[in-house]
Amino acid sequence: MGRDEEALKLYAKMLDLEQRVLGPEQHETAVTRYSLACILARRGHMDEAVSNLQYAIDHGLQPRMDLQIEKDPLLSSLHGDPRFAALVAHAKERAAPKAN
Repeated sequence: MGRDEEALKLYAKMLDLEQRVLGPEQHETAVTRYSLACILARRGHMDEAVSNLQYAIDHGLQPRMDLQIEKDPLLSSLHGDPRFAALVAHAKERAAPKAN
């Protein structure tokens, strides 16, 4: 809605609060980090976006969300970035059912 700067500030505050209160491994914290990554990607901050996505995938993002990353239109600016392709592959691997 054109208010990315305000959203970035609010997500950063929310992430700080969630990490302190809920902990860095909680799903809610990972979702906030994922949302922050989406805004960063849209704003052209690719390194920060990739870093936040990696953290979200490795620390609490639910497998169903892992499988949606590749098709999320909010992350379309990362398409073509080999780091994003590697993250998508990692997320799919993480979300795959474990064989016993």
